[in-house]
Amino acid sequence: MLDDNELLKKGILMTIAYAFVMSLTALAAKQAQTMIAVSTLVFWQSFFCVLILFPQMRGRWQKRSASVWRVHFLRSFGGFLGFLFYYWSLNHIPLVEASLLRTCAPLCVPFVVLILHRIKIPKARWLPLIIGFVGVAFVIQPTPDHLNPWHIVGFLSAIGLALSMVTTRMLSQQVTGQETLFVYFLVSTILSLPLMLVQGNSLVLPFAVWPWVAAVTMTLYVGMYLYNLAYTYAPASIVSPVSYIGVVFSGFWGWAVWGHVPDIYAVLGILFIFLSILISTRIAKNRG
Repeated sequence: MLDDNELLKKGILMTIAYAFVMSLTALAAKQAQTMIAVSTLVFWQSFFCVLILFPQMRGRWQKRSASVWRVHFLRSFGGFLGFLFYYWSLNHIPLVEASLLRTCAPLCVPFVVLILHRIKIPKARWLPLIIGFVGVAFVIQPTPDHLNPWHIVGFLSAIGLALSMVTTRMLSQQVTGQETLFVYFLVSTILSLPLMLVQGNSLVLPFAVWPWVAAVTMTLYVGMYLYNLAYTYAPASIVSPVSYIGVVFSGFWGWAVWGHVPDIYAVLGILFIFLSILISTRIAKNRG
């Protein structure tokens, strides 16, 4: 039996591993998108993950109420939009900035909770939220001379991820993690197919892109698995700030592969957003 300290260490290691693996997902996705459209990539990554998870669901299905299926769809829709906007932004802004904007999801969670549950944002939460959005402003630089609309798209991925985070929490007491992932990937497959066809994209993958799509699929699946393990071993107050190391990994890949070096505004944005998440998790820990 592991004691609390050992569990905490395992949780931190799983979180770092998750952040590293997901940075590989972003790296492979950015490479794949030089050859295929975003909707095509989302379709195939979702379809292959469904094939991986389907055997694991054998004999585990249970009858669910309509309310559970509604939450399932909200969670899946949020995750679908999160990846779609994230991948779109990867095509137009540096990897580190796209990843940074996606990690702003915790800043969006209180607003998603406000909309879904009508729970007002506590006064203590406003300080870290303001600090975090100052960081977002540093990255986006919303001035007529510097505004890049693809930074907005990158931030929309955080809103989608925040919706999936809140609804995953709602499902956690009612369904297994495997069921949540299976339904998510199935819905993502269904939603991306008509989008791909409407955009006139081919379902057939060029031979050269198969290794990249395989890399996206496997790292995504492993990343999700590590993510669930991290939350099993350690509380969210530890996992959330530690997972921010993924921005560092993304920054390294962006520099090593494409020669992108974050400017001073991006660095300030990183610092402000990390400080915001650190304060938020400390507040949550103290109240827990």
